[in-house]
Amino acid sequence: MRDEAAFEEMRRHLLKLYEGVQVSHSFFEAGHYVDCVPISQQPSLKGRGEQAAKAPPRPTSPSRPPKGETGSAAPGKTQTLDLRLTRKNDSFGHRTACPARTIPMRRVTLEDMVHFATLSEFLRGRKIDDGSLDRPRNEKPTDGGHYYARGYQFVDNFGADAWLDVWSPKVQSHEMSLSQIWVVGSEGDGKQTVEAGWQVFPDKWGSDQAALFIFYTSKNYNDGCYNLECTGFVQIANNVYLGRGFDHYSSIGGGQWGFNLQWKRHTTGDWWLFYKGPGSYIAVGYYPKSLFGDGTLASKATKVAFGGEDTSVPSALEMGSGREASEGWQKSSFQNFAFFIDTSMVSQWAKLDKQEIVSSCYTTDIHNIFGSWGTYLYFGGPKCDQSP
Repeated sequence: MRDEAAFEEMRRHLLKLYEGVQVSHSFFEAGHYVDCVPISQQPSLKGRGEQAAKAPPRPTSPSRPPKGETGSAAPGKTQTLDLRLTRKNDSFGHRTACPARTIPMRRVTLEDMVHFATLSEFLRGRKIDDGSLDRPRNEKPTDGGHYYARGYQFVDNFGADAWLDVWSPKVQSHEMSLSQIWVVGSEGDGKQTVEAGWQVFPDKWGSDQAALFIFYTSKNYNDGCYNLECTGFVQIANNVYLGRGFDHYSSIGGGQWGFNLQWKRHTTGDWWLFYKGPGSYIAVGYYPKSLFGDGTLASKATKVAFGGEDTSVPSALEMGSGREASEGWQKSSFQNFAFFIDTSMVSQWAKLDKQEIVSSCYTTDIHNIFGSWGTYLYFGGPKCDQSP
């Protein structure tokens, strides 16, 4: 951490986060504690009561994938990860499940926070002088900037969905690599986003393997935070927790594991997150419309994006599987069944006619509305020297 004042700011934030929280059950999983917090005592509902939590909309399913094209068959069979909590016992004999009317909240500690120089860096997982995460194509990031390999589409929309293939790329301390979905309102200073996916970020999640995460910003990355680490997201699900790792990961030449995530704007204006494993979609929770003030996401999104991102260091990090996009099935990281929800609430296959590859270290291989995978892309690459 930067100095004593930064430590005190972190301490005050932590005390506020847990002020008035009464936990009757906790469990230990994959090296960290999870508390079953009453719905009304999570950061975004304190003082408002459980009745303030809203009911979800129905999730949107994709259109039927096209048939009959040459090469339209899926490359191979995927295997779906189940992130739902099960009623097994942890190493202390505690059930790894949360009762009704509570939510599982990954415990935040000062030990976690002091890996970062300031509270701002902890909440956003990045240096505060990075500037916008979205940079013009082929612009080399400044120190502490971010690299991408993703496809995107400018289109008015009410959300997006994809199946994410899960890997654990190798990264070093203070850095991260991820695969995610971006739903974006506007560009430049007015940019607002809701984001979700998996991320390898040892300083954030205390592990060198990938974990489930969400993030938002309402002021072009000058605010916002991950998961439930500040006021923002309202969780209602008692069987999925943010920051959780996975029990299977994809492997080169082996099984390909993943899951679906969906962002959907309700008619109330709230942005809902859905997770889909082997069963039906689960409504995890939502970012309230009020969070976005008079910004674009208060009414709609204007862009969707799918793919990978990492932080830049003297060498670019592994992204995805660490293999080039051209290597394809069972070697390269991918997302498939990528669609957006149009403003009439109908699903439309994404047409990723634009791509962003801000480093020659990474590549994308995009297939728009093609075959039994709908729209899909391979992306990523190995650790290598930066180049513009």
